[in-house]
Amino acid sequence: MAREPEKIGGLIAGYLDKLGFSSRLGKQEAVLHWSEIVGSRIAQETQAVRIDGDTLVVKVTQAAWRQQLSFLKGELLTKLDSKLEKGCIKDIRFI
Repeated sequence: MAREPEKIGGLIAGYLDKLGFSSRLGKQEAVLHWSEIVGSRIAQETQAVRIDGDTLVVKVTQAAWRQQLSFLKGELLTKLDSKLEKGCIKDIRFI
């Protein structure tokens, strides 16, 4: 009997998972989709720049915005959890 060919996407996903890259790629989604996740108003004043471990680093245009966003951190983490793998981003650092 002939085997059904495997889909390349499944093979790549399995290989990346085996190498431990899946969680890193999932975290990178936070940077790529930051503006969609937080909305246009916050996105105008911020830019997600990188991931440090489990922390998303976000550049902020003004100190007043940095302070306001620190108050909203819990809400922003909840939004990240709803769009990404739950718990992949544990903190946000505003710079």
